Formats: sequence, structure tokens, C-alpha cells
Amino acid sequence: MERLLPPRGPNIYNAGIKDGDKGFVRYSYPSSKNPNLIIVDPISDDDGNVIMPGYYELILSADRQILVLAQSGRQVASCPVFKVEEDKTQEQIAQPMDNKSQKKADREKKKQEKKNKKLFREGKIESLEPEIYTNANIQYEEEGNYYLIKYERGKIRAWGAIK
Repeated sequence: MERLLPPRGPNIYNAGIKDGDKGFVRYSYPSSKNPNLIIVDPISDDDGNVIMPGYYELILSADRQILVLAQSGRQVASCPVFKVEEDKTQEQIAQPMDNKSQKKADREKKKQEKKNKKLFREGKIESLEPEIYTNANIQYEEEGNYYLIKYERGKIRAWGAIK
């Protein structure tokens, strides 16, 4: 039975085309780092402007004051941000106390970077950048008669409203 199975081990030649070499991956439009928001029902305001149902990219402005809804790179709407939070717990945990532990952390980081570069060259991972958690939600609040939009990207959370 062993003779009929394909050979196993790290020294086997990887036949076929890697995902990174395929045309739809290599020449595709780069993915956005902002979360996508799905709007199911049309949203209209008192002036007669309507946001149609569809997929939108939710972008937080650099000054963290405005959330922008964009579709195909075109701004569709913007709404004010009323609350912003930044999670700093990981930064406090990651800071070593003494010089010895700092050197050890630096060695581990370099070792991991070297390992990631090797995996990237072999085509086993698509990017050297770490993945960042992104999320966007919208919900209707009946009490205030407005739509609440929640934006999450990495350690930053922001809440905006469309009246």
C-alpha cells in the first residue's frame, strides 16, 4: 500500500502553479484595508438623498472626525463620528521590563520575520504584513430615529450616526 501513496516529506518538488502566480491573484486590484459595510435597505434623508443597498467601504478620516461611505473609490456619503476608542492594553503587556528580556524579544521577532520571509518566498503565505481585524456594522435605532454605524480596524473603534 505504501508504494501507491504519493511521496511525503519536505524535499518533494511542489508541482503546479502557486496561488501567487495565478493571474487573478497577481494582477487583481489590491484589497482594501478598510472594512466593508453591507447596506440591505435604502437609507434616505429629508432632502431626498438616498443611499442604495449594496456593499460599501467604510473609511475613517485621518482626524477621526468623519466616517466616509465609498463605493468603487467614489464617496457616496459621510457621517460624523461621536465616539472613538483605541485599545492600548496590548502595548502595555508587550513592553518588557529589563534589558535582558528586551534582547530576547528582539531575537524572537527577527527569527519570526526570517521564517515569514521564507514562507512568502515558497508561496505558503500571501503577504508579509500581519492580518488586521476589520469589521463594520449598521443598525437602526428606533428611539432616536437614526442609523448607528460601528467601525473597527485593528485597535481603533469608532461610532457614527446617519440621521
